[in-house]
Amino acid sequence: MATRGSGVPPASDPCDRRAIRARKLLRAARRGDRGARERLLVNHLGVIRSLAWRYRDLGLPFDDLVQEGALAFVDAIDRYDPSRGAEFDAYARFRVRRALRNALTEQALPIRLPKHLVERRRAVERAEAELRARGGPAPTPADLAAETGLSVEAVLEARGTPSVPLSLDDPRAAAAALAGAVPDPAAPDPELEAVAHEQLERLQAALAQLPERQRRIVRRRWGIDGEPASTAALAAELELSARRTQTISEDALHRLRTALEPRDTAATR
Repeated sequence: MATRGSGVPPASDPCDRRAIRARKLLRAARRGDRGARERLLVNHLGVIRSLAWRYRDLGLPFDDLVQEGALAFVDAIDRYDPSRGAEFDAYARFRVRRALRNALTEQALPIRLPKHLVERRRAVERAEAELRARGGPAPTPADLAAETGLSVEAVLEARGTPSVPLSLDDPRAAAAALAGAVPDPAAPDPELEAVAHEQLERLQAALAQLPERQRRIVRRRWGIDGEPASTAALAAELELSARRTQTISEDALHRLRTALEPRDTAATR
C-alpha cells in the first residue's frame, strides 16, 4: 500500500498497474530478454500495422512495410533512452514512421528521391484526393497550395517528381487512373478497419478460452451473435437463478479482461 507523500500511485488503479508492468517488460527487453522483446513487439504489432497502412500503395507491398516497421520497433527498444524524458511508445512510433519513409525513399523507386520530395508528393496527392472528393472542378496548383500550406512552386515540384511505377503484370496498373480519379467518399477508413479486425480476432480468441457456459452467456448477454439478452432471459434459458447467472457473467468478464490485457501483464505479475 502506498503511503502518503511517497509519490507511488495506489496499486489498486488498473491503469497504473498496466503501466508498471509495461515498464518492467521494457526493462527486461532492454536487458536482452528475447521473450520480453517478442512480447513487446506482439503487443505493439497493431500500432505498427496501422502506421504501415498509411504508406501503402506508394511502391512497397504492405507486408514489406510491416516488416520494416517491426525491425524499426526492435531497434527502438535498444536505442530508447528514458533519461531524455520521452515515453517509449511515442519514441517507437517516431522510429517506425521514419523507417517507413526511408524504405519508400530507398526501395520503392528505381531512382532514389530526397525524402522531403517523397513526403511532399504524398501530401499533395492526399490533398488532391480530398478536394476531388468534395466535388467541384479539378483542383489547381493554387488550390493544392492552399490546402497543403506549400507554395505553388513546391506543389508543381512535387507533382513533377516520378510517380510510383507499376508493372504491366500488376492488376492495379489498368485501374490506377480510374481509381485515382473516382474516389469513394463513402468507403470506410481502412486503418480503422484494420484495427477493428485485429481487436475482433483477439476477442474471438479470448472467448474461445472460456468454458462453454460462460462463452454462451457472454455471447448472448452482449449480443455478439444477435440481439442482446437480459439476465432474466439467460437465467430462464440456463435454468439458473438470476443471481447465479450474474455471478457467472461477472466471472467470464474478468477472464476476458485478463486475456485481453497486454501480454506483458501475465509475465510481470
